Amino acid sequence: MVAGLSGSKETLRSLLPITLVLGGICLTGLWSESLLLALIEVLSITLLFAVFMFASNARAFLDSDYFLLLGMACLALAIIEVLHMFSHPWFGLVPGGIETSTRALLAGRYLQAVSLLLAVAFVQRKLRPLPTLLSFLAVAAAVVAAILLASRPCCYTPDGNPTLFTSASYCVTVGILVAALALLKHSGHRFHPRVLALVSAAIAVTALASVAFGLTHLLSGPWQALGQLLLAVSFYLIYKAFVETGFTKPYDLLFHNLKEAEVHMRTMSLRDDLTGLYNRRGFFSLAEQQTRLSQRSGRNMLLFYCDLNAMKSINDTLGHQAGDRALTDVAAILSETFRESDIVARIGGDEFAVLAIESDDTSVGMLRMRLERNLIAFADNAGRPYDISLSIGVATYDPLLSESLDQVLSRADDLMYRQKQARRHNGKEHLHR
Repeated sequence: MVAGLSGSKETLRSLLPITLVLGGICLTGLWSESLLLALIEVLSITLLFAVFMFASNARAFLDSDYFLLLGMACLALAIIEVLHMFSHPWFGLVPGGIETSTRALLAGRYLQAVSLLLAVAFVQRKLRPLPTLLSFLAVAAAVVAAILLASRPCCYTPDGNPTLFTSASYCVTVGILVAALALLKHSGHRFHPRVLALVSAAIAVTALASVAFGLTHLLSGPWQALGQLLLAVSFYLIYKAFVETGFTKPYDLLFHNLKEAEVHMRTMSLRDDLTGLYNRRGFFSLAEQQTRLSQRSGRNMLLFYCDLNAMKSINDTLGHQAGDRALTDVAAILSETFRESDIVARIGGDEFAVLAIESDDTSVGMLRMRLERNLIAFADNAGRPYDISLSIGVATYDPLLSESLDQVLSRADDLMYRQKQARRHNGKEHLHR
C-alpha cells in the first residue's frame, strides 16, 4: 500500500515536465489548431525515437526483456506516427487525406496496444533482439504499404461518416490495453514500484487517448487534440520508465530486484537453519540470477570458497555445540566482511561460499585483508577456546568466458584445498590459541 502511494506520487512528479511542455504547445492553438497538432506529433515522434535509443543503449541494465520489446516496438510505432502526421489534411504531404491519416492513427493504436500486451509475456522470458527488431520493422513496413496501397476506404463512408470499423477499432484497442494493464499488475511484484506506476499510468493514458479519438467522430469539440495530447503523455511516461530503469537509478532497481528475490528465497526455505545464511540450494538460485545480470553488464565477480580449519578437532574435543557455535561465528565474520548485496552461503558442513558482485581481480587482496582483519578482531574480543581460521580459494567469474558457475566454484574449491593442505603440511592447523 505504501509502495503504491509512493509510486503514484513519483508518477505525478514525473508528469510535471511534460505538463509544462504541453502547456506551452497548447498556447499555439490560440493561433492555429494545425500548428498545435503538428507540434504535438513532432514531440510524440521524438519521444518514441528516444525510447528506442534508450532501449538499445541500456540493454545491460534491463533485467527484464519487457522493456527491450517495448523499445523496439516504439521504433515501428514512430514510423507509423510519421505517416499519420504527413498524411493529415493540415500537412498534406501524403495523398489520401483524412482516410489515410485515420488508417495510420488506428494502425498505431493497434500496434501500441498489442505491443504493451505482448511485452508482459517477456517479463521473465528472453527474446532475441535482432530478429525481434527486424520483425517490428517488417510489421511497420507492411502496415505503411497497406495504408498507402488500399484502394477501398475503410475508415469513412462516402458521405464522410466514420465506419463501424473505425468506431469498433477504438473500443478494441481500449479492451486490449485493459488486458495489458491487468496482466502487468499480475506481474507487478517483478518491477520496482516506481517503474510499475509509470508503465501502468502510460497504459491507462493510452486507453484514454483511444477514447478521446473515438469521441472525435461522435461529438464536437477538441477531442482530436486531446487524444494527441494524451498520446504524447503516454509516450513520455514510457520514456521516463526507461530512463529510471536504465540510466537514472539502475543499481537502485538492481538491488530492489535482489531484495525481492531474497524475500522469495526465504519463502522457499533456502536458508541454513543454523547460521541464517543461504544454504547450497539458495546460493545457486541467487547466484544463477546474478550471473545473468553479470552477462548483461559485462562485469566480473569473485567467488570465495572458505573452509573452517580444525572443525573436526573442535567437535571431538569441545563437543558439537562448540562446533555449531564456531560455524555461526564464521557466518557472522563473513557477513561483516562482505557487502549486503553479496551472496554469502553455507554450502556444506564446514564450507562457505561468497559471490562478491561488482568485483574484479583487483579486489581480491582488499577483501582478503578485510577478512583476515575481521578474523583477528574476533579472536581478540570473543574469548573462544579455539582459533577461527579459514582456508580460502578465490576464483573470478568472467561473463565473457563460457564457464558455468559450477566450474568457477570447482576452481575456487581446488585453490582452497591447496591452501588447506599447505597449512597441514606446515602444522598450522590447531585447536587452542
